[in-house]
Amino acid sequence: MQTLSLNHQKPAPELREFFQEHGFVKVKKALSEQSAQAIYQTIKSQPTWNLVFDANGKHQDLNNQEVAKWSNSQKSELQDIIYQQASNGFQYHYETIPLYDIYQNNLMPGHFFNQIIEFLNEETTLDFFRELLGAPDIAFADGQITKFSAGHFLNVHNDDVENKNRVAAYVINLTPSWQANWGGALHLLDDEQALKQSFLPTFNEINIFNIPVDHYVGFVSPFASKPRLSITGWLRRK
Repeated sequence: MQTLSLNHQKPAPELREFFQEHGFVKVKKALSEQSAQAIYQTIKSQPTWNLVFDANGKHQDLNNQEVAKWSNSQKSELQDIIYQQASNGFQYHYETIPLYDIYQNNLMPGHFFNQIIEFLNEETTLDFFRELLGAPDIAFADGQITKFSAGHFLNVHNDDVENKNRVAAYVINLTPSWQANWGGALHLLDDEQALKQSFLPTFNEINIFNIPVDHYVGFVSPFASKPRLSITGWLRRK
């Protein structure tokens, strides 16, 4: 069994100070190289994903392998429906593996996915985040794997959901050799909807930001030759 670990037990003081001043921070080389590679290789080879989008306020999950069998006209019709809602409201379109649900409901016993959630909820991991954010009341982390391929996106939202008790959002970047003109960056907005900070997809870097804050994942260009891979989730109070 692969042992997963952070690269450092404690966050650097300058990272703590930066987060306190700005409400966001990036932690480079966040995981041990062995851990980052083990997670990346598992994700990269995963064949089955949930293709997700919103249909008039209702979350939809489709099996990506089943959708791949659709005719071109069926795929085009789904895309039109998704883009129409995205043009004037909240919408998202990407692939995901719900790590936390898999772990909580014991859906894949013995699978490496469970170890990822266990690692995120080890006391050493949570203590790193507690100290980094100055948030001793962080009790646990949930998470999902996300895959943004060409045409995928996530519109502006703020992650503030009643009774979820979210302290901060995190993104563990697992995308080597991404090009900026492929899109897919995580963008944070200020109170006037101006761009405050952008995080390009990269490898073995954790981006963390306070909740609530408006943010979105930019549209992935049709000429992007690889997917944007990450583990995303929230650090939460009980």
